[in-house]
Amino acid sequence: MKKLFLLFTFILAMITSVAAQDKAFNFGFKIAPAISWLGIDEQGVSSDGAKVKFNWGVIVAYNFTDNFSLVSGLNINSLGGKVKIDAVTDMKGEGKYTEIQLPALFQMKTNEIGDFKLYAQFGLGEGVIVNAKDGNGNSISGDTRNFNTSYIVAGGIEYGVTGGVDLIGQIKFNGGLTSINKKDVGY
Repeated sequence: MKKLFLLFTFILAMITSVAAQDKAFNFGFKIAPAISWLGIDEQGVSSDGAKVKFNWGVIVAYNFTDNFSLVSGLNINSLGGKVKIDAVTDMKGEGKYTEIQLPALFQMKTNEIGDFKLYAQFGLGEGVIVNAKDGNGNSISGDTRNFNTSYIVAGGIEYGVTGGVDLIGQIKFNGGLTSINKKDVGY
């Protein structure tokens, strides 16, 4: 089922990109691997490692010139990481969160360099935490804030595959401005 969903998403992204070429708006889909960790700001609790996650979503870009765009969409982000709760007893935990994020980004893009374009993005993301669990699968929603605000900085390369189809590679940092957890939680 997952393979069928990924294939359908890829084909739909290609069709959408072809239909939206040379217009003020571009649409697409993304599937992205992510490395996620928790930044801890509590006494007696520290980050204890990152987790590999996957994020996906829909991208919408409004191109007000060839080189400048406003980019938004809807992202489903998997967040979380490992924590050390008590340094004395070596007690460990894990937080797993699912966030629906609405980013608002400004994008600057170079002119074509061969078949490639380089770009940078920066802006903010406002997210809603829709699922929160510990490492054992128990709900920690009561200890989790509902909203998450983050700053986003990204850079990437766009390759024109054919006609209106572009393949994009990107490195993005999505840093939290607000804490996901309520105070005195432990992870």
